[in-house]
Amino acid sequence: MALKVTKLNTGRLSSRREWPQFSWKLLALLMAIALLAGIIGATVGAQFFVRPGPPGPQGEPGLQGELGPQGVQGVQGTQGPPGANGTDTVLQVVQTRNDTQVDIDSYAIMEWHNLSNIDPSMETIVDVQQDSKILVQFSTYCRLEPPASLWIRIVVDGVANSSRYVCSTGPPASGIYQIPGCTTFLTDSLAAGTHTINVQFLREVGTPSIFDRTLTTIEISC
Repeated sequence: MALKVTKLNTGRLSSRREWPQFSWKLLALLMAIALLAGIIGATVGAQFFVRPGPPGPQGEPGLQGELGPQGVQGVQGTQGPPGANGTDTVLQVVQTRNDTQVDIDSYAIMEWHNLSNIDPSMETIVDVQQDSKILVQFSTYCRLEPPASLWIRIVVDGVANSSRYVCSTGPPASGIYQIPGCTTFLTDSLAAGTHTINVQFLREVGTPSIFDRTLTTIEISC
């Protein structure tokens, strides 16, 4: 009987020694499974919950940066072809000027009158060469009180005349106006000898006055 008891006790002691080793293996397996499940869960969850939000409002533009350094100067271009030789030559220039006031209210309206009838300096006589041309320019300013209108033109030898320029004011304008004006005339080729240049005016309406006038005459050889 004593031998049998000894064998039974020996078997129980062997089972208790194997249980702690099995427990540690089971615990390690469970921890590995839990860690793997956590990694998989985090990866899958990130696909559903980690999404970019809508874009925010655009910020205000920043300050402009400093001006950069000047670039390298480009290569100089090629020189153009020479121009044609000019053939016109200025032979003489005659200029007269007067800054006095000229009142023309006593002259008939809608008729051309020589300004030299009031101011002799506004007539020029020049002696030119054969086939020369005359370039004439007249400038002035007029004072008008509405309604008033004044026409001015250049006349050469009483037959060739320039286009006119008109100084005019009318309703609803009021007050006194000072209006500048200028006209230029180039004749055709002229015969040799003397030629007369006049400035003419026409009073359309009102009582305009003429001030500060200049008459320039240039002889050109073509």
